[in-house]
Amino acid sequence: MKKFLAILVLGLFLITPSQADDIRDFEIEGMSIGDSLLDYMTANEIINNDEGLYLKNSKFFEVNYIGKKNIYDYVLFHVKRKDKKYIIYFIRGASIVDNKDQCMKIKKKIANDMKTLFKNTNFQEGNQKHYYYKNSTQYISQFSYGHDARTSDHARVECMIMHEEDIKKYGNLPNTLEVIIQSEEFGKWLQTQ
Repeated sequence: MKKFLAILVLGLFLITPSQADDIRDFEIEGMSIGDSLLDYMTANEIINNDEGLYLKNSKFFEVNYIGKKNIYDYVLFHVKRKDKKYIIYFIRGASIVDNKDQCMKIKKKIANDMKTLFKNTNFQEGNQKHYYYKNSTQYISQFSYGHDARTSDHARVECMIMHEEDIKKYGNLPNTLEVIIQSEEFGKWLQTQ
């Protein structure tokens, strides 16, 4: 876990504070909002790694990245279903953690490092129940370029701590530390789901 933290923190410093004036300047595993997912996966890999989170007629779909990852255990993207360029609108990098205490220590360090990158943003911190795993809790540090982070470009680091009842109901789901970047367009769409 110490290696993961060191790599993650080092990765955050690869972007200077002057470069984070736009959410598209922030990268997860070298990929950013506005990039074409075709630069990292083939069209067949994208289609075959649809996580099936949304209906087949929805505007966006979620793709599991199958390429080499240097920092995270997994990386997920959201792209428009009808966009043949597969422009990225949302990226989630996540790593499994042992427990809440461990995750919160790492999250605090990352959030403090992100504060140097996102100086001209609205910062919010708190926790909430997960929208789907109703008994589980997200502990969030969020940097947004608008007043409503749900519908504006934003970056966040969070601990997703699974409750034992959700684990019983949905299977052996791990606790995760997640770093997320989200576009305004995806956030607005998500609010309609």
